[in-house]
Amino acid sequence: MTSGPSKEELENYWKTSRQYFDELARHYQTADPEYYRKFIAPFYINPLYSVSSGKSSSGGVRAVLVSVFTFIAILTAGIAIFFVVKNEPENTDYKEIKKNTTEETKPTQKEDMGFPDDDFILGSKYIAEKDYDKAEEHLKKIKPGSKNYEQAQQLLESIKYLRKYDK
Repeated sequence: MTSGPSKEELENYWKTSRQYFDELARHYQTADPEYYRKFIAPFYINPLYSVSSGKSSSGGVRAVLVSVFTFIAILTAGIAIFFVVKNEPENTDYKEIKKNTTEETKPTQKEDMGFPDDDFILGSKYIAEKDYDKAEEHLKKIKPGSKNYEQAQQLLESIKYLRKYDK
């Protein structure tokens, strides 16, 4: 047999008179710990009692639930927008504008495209092979203003010394 109020009475106290419920809890915690553990402690441990009570202590649980549902809604909307944008056909006017601008701005020389000068590479290769005539021929083709012009001039000077001392 229980020595205190029934479970239904405790639920009623929990919902209507929280102060009285807390006083009962303090009393039974010291007077009858077994009754306290079995009937009263679940009210403090279980957050669903807080939600059903309608008291201000349920604000934390409600805030968590609202946050979870809001997060799920935002995540769902983000995924939907991702798939809608991904499957949307590209605007044809944009394609035409993009095509026209790329045609107008095409580089005319190899150096403008950012690739190394072929003549510089070939000249360097022929120097390594000790074919100084072909190396000189290619390095002289590099015009002033080219990104490899200064290096080509240095290699041309080096060819003079290499011819003189290389046997």
